[in-house]
Amino acid sequence: KLVASNGLDEKKIANMELYEHAHFDSYGVGENLITSASDPVFGGVYKLAAIEDKDGNIIPKIKISENVGKITNPHFKKVYRFYSKDSGMAEADYICLHDEVVDDTQPLEICDPDATWKKKVLTDFTARELLVPIFRGGKLVYQKPALDDIRAYCADQLTTLWPEVLRFDYPHNYYVDLSEKLLKIKLDLLNAGGKSQG
Repeated sequence: KLVASNGLDEKKIANMELYEHAHFDSYGVGENLITSASDPVFGGVYKLAAIEDKDGNIIPKIKISENVGKITNPHFKKVYRFYSKDSGMAEADYICLHDEVVDDTQPLEICDPDATWKKKVLTDFTARELLVPIFRGGKLVYQKPALDDIRAYCADQLTTLWPEVLRFDYPHNYYVDLSEKLLKIKLDLLNAGGKSQG
């Protein structure tokens, strides 16, 4: 077996395989596995998205920031991934309210939550819900897959992403859109300065 190591990262490995036609069986990646040299800080935040009042009503909440990337999406949500029936490739992810159901037998208009004028109508697609419950009431309700099954699933899902999305340099954006209902709630909260309207 041939193993390459010494200061490798994803870009060096890609260059070795694509342009230098390297034929290694595996790569040893150490310090660059735990810290990204190009983007060492993950720009995500965890914030309150909704509360439930004493009557069981869900009240959406939002975090507002001057940094657009830190503005949260309110409410209890679920996520779908849309696959083209023709190519099998992933077209977009779709965040909607927890009680919305996507009917993939009908055309669906999706829009970019940051550039709302960018709209696309999806047809001939398959919708798959991505989030699954792990715990309910403190009890495990998830059948844990074997490590080999997880690895195979991840490899299979990567094949559904276009090469333009996967490339390291100047990748295309993979779109994550909001449902019309969720986008309206978000815009209403933004316009109200974050205060829920009763």
